[in-house]
Amino acid sequence: MEKKQKEIQNQPVLKHSDTKWKDVVLIFGTIALILIVIFFMQHNYFRNPRVLQKIIAKFGPFGPIVFILFQAIEVIVPILPGGVSGSLAMLCFGTIIGFIYSYIGVIIGSCLAFWLVRRYGVKILEKLVNPELFNKYYTKLQDSKNFKKFFALMIFLPIAPDDLMCMVAGLSKMKFKTFLIIILLGKPISSFMYSYIIVRLMALI
Repeated sequence: MEKKQKEIQNQPVLKHSDTKWKDVVLIFGTIALILIVIFFMQHNYFRNPRVLQKIIAKFGPFGPIVFILFQAIEVIVPILPGGVSGSLAMLCFGTIIGFIYSYIGVIIGSCLAFWLVRRYGVKILEKLVNPELFNKYYTKLQDSKNFKKFFALMIFLPIAPDDLMCMVAGLSKMKFKTFLIIILLGKPISSFMYSYIIVRLMALI
């Protein structure tokens, strides 16, 4: 009986998907990122981001609001490759303030990803994720003796795609309160370090 239950658990949760539209979005996002990098290099924004920050400050609260919304969407539908949106926030708004805006957007997006899967299940996953990748992480988490600890570890360390992990959690029995605590505590350090390192490397260009 136990063997049969385990076999059922190990069966693929997601058998097919239609995510070609995401590939198109990512292609346009990559082109946009290349153009942004070229533009920033031409205006020396990587080495002197304060000039860029003064320009963006003229837009008032509109700038931060737009970015936070963009970052939230980025969690569910990756637009810019390599997760560089956090680094762009640091350049556009300053290291600390930019990180805070990015962090807020990530939390909103993560919660939205969790809720969408919790609400619509496999149907929404078929439009958002790669079946093989999703089933891989879903199986690992289900096989883990302690789902919460393993999930927290994967969120804390940049070893798995965050958007996918949030969706995996949405399909599990994890309570939203537990999910939120893990995201709030697990994301800041790794996100800050990753974004800051990219900013420092771009300053060398």
